[in-house]
Amino acid sequence: MPGTVRAVQVFMWISVVLGIILLAVGALSLVAVSALSGDPEIDAASAALPPMGVMWILMLVSAVLVVAQLVLVIRIPRRQAATRTGIIWLFVVSAVVNLVAAIVTTDYVSNGVSLLLSVLLIGLLMSADAKRYFAA
Repeated sequence: MPGTVRAVQVFMWISVVLGIILLAVGALSLVAVSALSGDPEIDAASAALPPMGVMWILMLVSAVLVVAQLVLVIRIPRRQAATRTGIIWLFVVSAVVNLVAAIVTTDYVSNGVSLLLSVLLIGLLMSADAKRYFAA
C-alpha cells in the first residue's frame, strides 16, 4: 500500500473514531439543551445558536458521513476503483457540509480545518500512486 493511501486510511480511521465520539457528545448536548429549554440562562446562552431542528439535521448528516466513512475505510484493502471514487465523493460532500456548517454555526476554525483536511485527502487520492493502487 503506497504512503498516500496509507495516510488517507489512517486519517479516515482517526476521523471515524472522533466522529463517533463527537456524535455521542453532540447528541447528548442537544438533548440536554432541549430538556432545559425553559431555563432563562439556557435560553439566553442558546439564543445565538441556530434552531434545534437545524442542529439535529446537521447531526444526522454527520452520522451518515461517519457511517459512509467507516464502510469505505474498511473497503480500502480491496483495491477497487469504486472505493477510491467513493472516498473522493465522500470528502467532496464533507467539504460542502463543512462550508454549510461554518456558515450556519459560525464555527469557522474547526470547519475550516475539516475543509482543509478534506482537500488534502482528495489530493492524496488523486496521486499517481493512489490511482495505481486502486486500479489493481
